[in-house]
Amino acid sequence: MTGARQGNHGRIVAFAEITDRTEAEGFRGRTLTIDPDQRRSLEASEFWPEDLVGLKVVDVGRVPLGTVVAVHFGDAQDRLVVDVDGVRSEIPFVDELVPEVDLEEGVVVVAPLEGLLRAKAAE
Repeated sequence: MTGARQGNHGRIVAFAEITDRTEAEGFRGRTLTIDPDQRRSLEASEFWPEDLVGLKVVDVGRVPLGTVVAVHFGDAQDRLVVDVDGVRSEIPFVDELVPEVDLEEGVVVVAPLEGLLRAKAAE
């Protein structure tokens, strides 16, 4: 792969072996994968999205809040999609709001700003 960028309808990648648009069109809509053992090593503060999905979300006092149900990728920052009592909210995945991820404990610690996490209204 020689380059990648986000397009209007998905990721656009360039390969040295594919030299013209007609040839590239033949690959449209395909999903590229690699075996997990071929992945690069992660830095201490990096995580694979599938390792985050399913983790319990707690506040800094370890009070349960919800569960990570997805990770959305963005240009400015990635976001954790958190389900709180059936309502989904997005938390920017930045140190100020997500100070800790403990894969062994299975939790993501968040310090959400007021109103960042929504919950169902009391009935």
